[in-house]
Amino acid sequence: MNMDQLTQAPDVQKILGGKGKKLHAHEVHVRRTAEKGKYIAMHKLADKHGNPPTDGQRAEAEYPLSSPEEMLAHLQQHMGSEPAEAEEE
Repeated sequence: MNMDQLTQAPDVQKILGGKGKKLHAHEVHVRRTAEKGKYIAMHKLADKHGNPPTDGQRAEAEYPLSSPEEMLAHLQQHMGSEPAEAEEE
């Protein structure tokens, strides 16, 4: 099988295409690091039905945060109100 045939396979296209299902943060865990005043936010990602990704996307994302203010801004940015279309379901 050559590279052209491999990239034409539907499963490979789904992973390599970088698209896939839209994921949302269903859980966010914040922990302190060994350095005082620094944090790490870990997001557990899932689709709108709460299912983990099955299309090659990662199910977790980590963000290093260097101050309490940055942590609060991060949480406000990522955990704000849901879009109106999600509330209608």
